[in-house]
Amino acid sequence: MKIDIVQDAKDHTYTIEVKIDQFKTLKDYDVLHNLINAISLDFDLDPEISIEDLKNIVAEAKKEESDSVTCDIGPEGIDIEF
Repeated sequence: MKIDIVQDAKDHTYTIEVKIDQFKTLKDYDVLHNLINAISLDFDLDPEISIEDLKNIVAEAKKEESDSVTCDIGPEGIDIEF
């Protein structure tokens, strides 16, 4: 699974981007879930997102014909878009 992670040192934010075609097995969702949780700890955030939520987000992204899912994590919180 290929995951792009960008850290903006100035704003102290992270952007995680995963192409939709990278989600093939349950482990792929688990990896992204764990990554979001780990980075969220830098900001004392509780992401309250489950693997089931990620599956639903990816399914919706496929319906919308999006090519990737992007997760922005920073002091303001977590934002997941597709």
